[in-house]
Amino acid sequence: MEPDNAVSQITASRRYQVASESLQLGMFIAELDRPWLDTPFLLQGFLADSQVEIDTLRKCCSYVYVDLEMSSPEVADTIRRSEMRGDEAPAPPRPLPKMPAKVVATEVPDETKPTPTPTSLPDTAPVERRGARSGAGRVYKTRADVRISSDTRQRFRDFLRQSAGSGRNDEPGLVARTVAWFRGLRGGEAAQASGTERDRASRDAIRGWLPNDIELQTYEEKHSLQQELPRARSTFGHSEDVLKAVVTDVKAGRVPQVAEVAGAVDDMVASMIDNPDALLWVGRLREEDVNTYNHGVKVALYLIALGRQLGFPKRELGLLGMIGMLADVGKIRLPRALLDKPGMLTSAEFGMIKEHVRLGIDALREAGELPTEVELGIVQHHERLDGSGYPKGLKGNDISIYGRMAAIADSFAALITPRAYANPSAPQDALMNLYEWAGSSFHEPLVEQFVQAVGVFPVGSLVELSSGEVAIVVAHNRVRRLEPRVLVLTWPDKAPLSEPIERDLLSSSGSGAGRLRIVRGLPSGSYGLKLRDYYLSGIARANGLPG
Repeated sequence: MEPDNAVSQITASRRYQVASESLQLGMFIAELDRPWLDTPFLLQGFLADSQVEIDTLRKCCSYVYVDLEMSSPEVADTIRRSEMRGDEAPAPPRPLPKMPAKVVATEVPDETKPTPTPTSLPDTAPVERRGARSGAGRVYKTRADVRISSDTRQRFRDFLRQSAGSGRNDEPGLVARTVAWFRGLRGGEAAQASGTERDRASRDAIRGWLPNDIELQTYEEKHSLQQELPRARSTFGHSEDVLKAVVTDVKAGRVPQVAEVAGAVDDMVASMIDNPDALLWVGRLREEDVNTYNHGVKVALYLIALGRQLGFPKRELGLLGMIGMLADVGKIRLPRALLDKPGMLTSAEFGMIKEHVRLGIDALREAGELPTEVELGIVQHHERLDGSGYPKGLKGNDISIYGRMAAIADSFAALITPRAYANPSAPQDALMNLYEWAGSSFHEPLVEQFVQAVGVFPVGSLVELSSGEVAIVVAHNRVRRLEPRVLVLTWPDKAPLSEPIERDLLSSSGSGAGRLRIVRGLPSGSYGLKLRDYYLSGIARANGLPG
C-alpha cells in the first residue's frame, strides 16, 4: 500500500477491522463480527479500558471494528502510522501495553455494516487460565438447558434502562456507561418519565390480581447491613432447623409442626422488612447446600423480597414465606436417586416428580387446615401461564397471584443453585431466563418487579471487576444498583486473597477509565470459590460483615 493512498483511505473512514488477538486497551469497539446481543456486553459501542473486556472480546469474536476517532490518541496514532508504513506497529507509549506484531486494519465505510453471524449464546462463565495459582478450581460452563435469545436480551436492557436509578455522567467505563444509559442520558427526562410509567403500569397490572382487602404500603430500611446481619444469621439458621424438622416428620410419616414454620417465617419477615439485603446475603453463603429445607428457606426469602417490593402487608408477607418454606416438602417422599438423576427423565419418572406437590399437600393437611393463600401457592408453584405446568395444567387466569409469585421465586432459586444434573447460572443470566419465559410461563409484570426486588447483581452474587478481581456483592446502593458494596476475594489472576478486601464501588477512587466497576456476573462456584470458606473465621468480622 502506497503512503498517499493510505492517508486518503484513513481520512475517508474512521472504522477499521482489527483481529481480536491484536486488540489492546484504549480502542473504542464500534462493531463486532456477531450480534451484540449474543455477547456478554451490556451496551453497543464502548472504550476497551479493562483487560477483562479485552479477554472477553477475544473469547467471543474473531475480529471487531474499531473507531479511531473515539479511541485513545496513542492507540489511534499507532494504528495510523502502522497502516501508512505497511509494517508492524511499534509499541505505543506507556502505560499502554505493547501492540501485537500484526494489526489487521481494514477500511470500513461508515454506511457499511458487517453482516452479523448468528451464534449460540457464548459461554460467559470463567475459563481456567494457564498459569493461574491455586484459585483456579472447577470451571463452570453455561447451563446447557437454558438459552437467552437476542430479543430477550434487548427487552431486558430496555426494561433496565427505563427502570434503573440515576448514576454519574462522567464515567466512560462499561458498567458506568450502562448506569448512564439506564439513567436516560440519551433521552433526558423523557426516559426517566418512561421508567416511572413502566413501573406504574407493572404495578397496576399486578394490583388487579390482588385480593381487595390488601392495602399496599411502602417499607423503609431501618437497619444497616452490619446491624441486621446478626439477627439475619440467627433467623436463617433457625428457619433451616424448623424446616428440617418438618421434612423429617414428613419422611417418617409423622404430623409436621407447621405452626413452628409460621413462627420462623414471622422472624424472617421482620428481618427482611428492616433490611432485605442481610437475609439474602446469609442465604447465598449457604449456596453450596442443595437439600430440600435449604432450598425452601431461600425460596421463602425471594418470595418475601418480592412481596416487600410490591408493598404487601406483614400478614401477606408471612403467607408468602410459608409458601416458599413448604412448597417442596413432598419431595422428601420421592427417591433421592430420582431427584438427582443427571439424564433426561422418562415419562414415568416425570410423572413421579409431579406427585411431590400432592404428597406435600397431603402431609401438611394432617397438621390442620392451611390458609387458602398458602395452599394455592404450594399447589400452583409449578403451574405455568401457557398451561405447560403441573399438576393440573392450569392456564392464565386460573393461576392465583400466589402461584404466579411462587413459580418465579422457585425457578430463580433453582437456576442459581448447583445441582447434580446442572451447573448454576449466574444470577443475571437467571433473571434474563425468567424474562425469556415471561408472558408464556411467567407473569411479566411480576418478573419485572422480581428483578427490582433482588437487583441486577443480587446480594451474594459473584462478579468480576474491571481489575480482573473476583468479588461478592454484599449490599446494594438503592439509587445506583450497578455500584454496590463488594468484598474482593481474589487477585486479578483469580488466586484467592488471604483476607478479602471491602470496597464500595460508588465511592471508590478514580474516575473514567481508572474507576473500578463490575464487568460481568459469575455463576456460583466460579474459580473454585466457596463463599462459606470466607465467613467461618474472623475475616468477616474484621471487615464488618459477620458471616
